[in-house]
Amino acid sequence: PSKSISTFKIPEIHFPLMFQCVHSYYTDFFNHLSKAINTLPPDNSALLARYFYLRGLISLMQGKLLNALSDFQNIEKTDLRIFPTDLVRKIVETMPPSERFQADRKPELKKLISRVMEKQREVVKIDDHVKNFELPKTHMLLDDFVKRIQESGIVKDIDTIHRLFDALTVGQQKQIDPETFRDFYNYWKETEAEAQEVNLPPTVIEHLDKNECVYKLSCSVKTNYGVGKIALTQKRLFLLTEGGHPGYVQIAAFRDIEDVRSTTVAFLLLRIPTLKIKTLSKKEVFEANLKTECDLWYLIVKEMWAGKKMADDHKDPQYIQQALTNVLLMDAVVGALQSSKTIYAASKLAYFDRMKNEVPMMVPKTTSETLKHKINPSAGETFPQAIDVLLYTPGHLDPSERPGNAHPKLWCALNEGKVVIFDASTWSIQQHCFKMGHSKL
Repeated sequence: PSKSISTFKIPEIHFPLMFQCVHSYYTDFFNHLSKAINTLPPDNSALLARYFYLRGLISLMQGKLLNALSDFQNIEKTDLRIFPTDLVRKIVETMPPSERFQADRKPELKKLISRVMEKQREVVKIDDHVKNFELPKTHMLLDDFVKRIQESGIVKDIDTIHRLFDALTVGQQKQIDPETFRDFYNYWKETEAEAQEVNLPPTVIEHLDKNECVYKLSCSVKTNYGVGKIALTQKRLFLLTEGGHPGYVQIAAFRDIEDVRSTTVAFLLLRIPTLKIKTLSKKEVFEANLKTECDLWYLIVKEMWAGKKMADDHKDPQYIQQALTNVLLMDAVVGALQSSKTIYAASKLAYFDRMKNEVPMMVPKTTSETLKHKINPSAGETFPQAIDVLLYTPGHLDPSERPGNAHPKLWCALNEGKVVIFDASTWSIQQHCFKMGHSKL
């Protein structure tokens, strides 16, 4: 089918290239784009995204970094395909401290920055074939399903995809039909978009860490801490209380959890499914009448708790990221299947909880005392990669000591010429797998 073409007439250049004239031109260009954006119907999201892109570039040329970030953030809501991830990352990395402070005080910009910087550290950069991903039209056996999930960009790890296949084929032949795949994929994308649109008030954000994001919200529920929505981040559970001014009530940091139970509470003639969470730091047990959501949240909290314990025991923060991926996959499985076996199916993805109960991975005392931090250069790869060479380059642990990118780094040369760079001040991945040809280094 033919694509519709829209034309935007940029202001003409008919002046000498002097600072004042160029400044006026950018202002005129910005105003033209703002007028176009304000007059465009909201359903024309593709064109709207391109206007936001242009206006963000103009703001960038004017040195108005916050305005540029706001426009790039709007692209996420209109057409994610043209979102300039690398450009936004560079803006954030070079932003003066005063402007970064202002950005962090705006909930939507703080979330954008957190997401982009997290992606740089922990997620594989999306390949071209992911951008052109198409939903399958035929039934899939395991190998084809693995390929399709990897192409979709949802997850790369083969073992996780195998568990996802088992979850989606519970009670049926070991093949997945196109409709089930489509329902799962659409639910994953919808919940991903919903999580990105969670807009927390500043009074709530100030309780969270810098790169902490809400990945899932429950429905409005009654708890012994008040009425509100349970929020899940990569570090904790908290209650987003309802009313005139939404508030924050801490439920539990995952490392602080002592016990989790799914039970029922009598109300009149009914038995209401209730989640109970006991923590080490509070005498009072948290109780939430989650009703139909109770079984799923029970799985989610147990998996995050087990993942955090594993991360602490092995000094490897990537375990908590894997646990988070597992619970988001559980959520999508439950949303896609909509049958009586959905919770059993979702439990197939509770990898860390099962590990904790079946084969506890004990770390020897000498190892625990010696090991300071465990890193995995193969994170996000399809298969684990052997490390051929390690190179440490010194720098400054405190970024305020020297401007620019002066942190110490650990360079890991993997098979076939791939290189992964870790920021040795935080042990987060700074650059994920760039290639230096096909020869070993």
